[in-house]
Amino acid sequence: MRLHAITEGGIESAIRKPEFLDPSMEGRLNAWVETFGKFLRVTYQEEDDVLLVITAVRKKKKWR
Repeated sequence: MRLHAITEGGIESAIRKPEFLDPSMEGRLNAWVETFGKFLRVTYQEEDDVLLVITAVRKKKKWR
């Protein structure tokens, strides 16, 4: 997260109110939000009552 300057608050915000949500492999979800002219993609999985964040990266390109 430090490498991409992503905060925990940014990750929580993306999961709670994504601008775009698309399925990923193995039951995971990609939550997308636009921040500061770039796009934050958070890949996470819901397990029982727990959300497990797999990755969080900034992308130059928008979701498809």
